[in-house]
Amino acid sequence: MKLLDVDGLSKSFGGVAALRHVQGHSVVGETLGMIGPNGSGKTTFVNIVSGHVRPDAGTLTFGGTDISGKTPHELASIGLCRTYQSVRVFASLSTKQNIDNARLLLNHRGLNQAELSELLEWLQLDALLDKSAGSLTLFEQRRLELLMRLVLKPQLIMLDEPVGGLAVTEVIEMINLLKQLKARCSIFVIEHTMRVIKELADRVIVLIAGEKVADGPPLEILQNKRVVDEYLGAPHA
Repeated sequence: MKLLDVDGLSKSFGGVAALRHVQGHSVVGETLGMIGPNGSGKTTFVNIVSGHVRPDAGTLTFGGTDISGKTPHELASIGLCRTYQSVRVFASLSTKQNIDNARLLLNHRGLNQAELSELLEWLQLDALLDKSAGSLTLFEQRRLELLMRLVLKPQLIMLDEPVGGLAVTEVIEMINLLKQLKARCSIFVIEHTMRVIKELADRVIVLIAGEKVADGPPLEILQNKRVVDEYLGAPHA
């Protein structure tokens, strides 16, 4: 069953086209990857779907409901949320206060306390509740940001470069966490780290210069001649 469905999505900034008539969809339970060179329109795509930017043209539906023009808060209330390339937490607040603030988005209609405790243990944040978020390592902050989305009981989480800035061992840990996340909700992930895409994605969309040029299983995409020539380079072929 389709979850997210976009058709004819277009957006220009100052006369420069960031997206050109992009279409695509995700299905319930799927991890959908999106790759492409810097400036190809990936973050613009996520910004539009997550309600931060309005498209110039195109339709967006989520669970069969038109979500065009909905705010990030409204989208969170129906189960669609996202993370960011640069992690976003309230640095001066404690880990617990960050989580409490996230729960307020749905007036505590998200996780109950037992479910929250299970998440805290899974993400290894239960011993960090009293620490300020700004004192956490980047990997801990990324796990906190993920938990702040999961308290909303999302149907779909959009992850924008979830391993950005992490050390090699932390990348491996994050991949393992995201593999487990797949059992909790559907995932949309943008990444330049091909290991993440190969190990996580069920299907991959490729954007180049604002246009969708390929859509298919990871191994097929990573051998696509245009994708290799214009983005990945020969070592990935």
